[in-house]
Amino acid sequence: MRLFGLCLAVILCACRLSATQAAERFGQWSLEQPDDFVFALSFKRSTLLDGRTVTSQLAFICNQEKQDVAVLMPLDGRFGSRHEAVLVVVQKIEKQPNQSDLMQRWENGPGYIFLEPPDEQEELATYLKDREADGVKSVHFYFPSDFVAGTKATEHIVIELPGFSVAVAAFTNRCEQSQ
Repeated sequence: MRLFGLCLAVILCACRLSATQAAERFGQWSLEQPDDFVFALSFKRSTLLDGRTVTSQLAFICNQEKQDVAVLMPLDGRFGSRHEAVLVVVQKIEKQPNQSDLMQRWENGPGYIFLEPPDEQEELATYLKDREADGVKSVHFYFPSDFVAGTKATEHIVIELPGFSVAVAAFTNRCEQSQ
């Protein structure tokens, strides 16, 4: 199963989700079809780092074999960790731990991390939908990285929520139709 996650992540990286068809927009979320049998729901955020624009993204990806994966790619794939798995904490309020935070174990890939177990992807999607329903505008993903000069650092990615619930419903529908 881990091989599948890596394959989908490679598709994501290679395509950079530049779909051959026009993407459907749901707020800042985009539903795209980078390949005939692959659908991707993604959120991208660009920022200026060291004088150049870099992009972080969170994507949910599915294919016709009903093999799904969630991929988090910080800073154009510049993420690095020597560990096989990475603990990801999702908070609704920046730097304020709360009992409603979500903690998950994501797998490490080259320049990204991914979440493969379907029940954990559902847990993440439900968490995001619930926060959006609560009126939360964004959530904060935190996870360790070896990126900064070989020392441990904490990556922080902000994901906007408006439009996510409608977008994930459309994504789920497309994935089910392609089976």
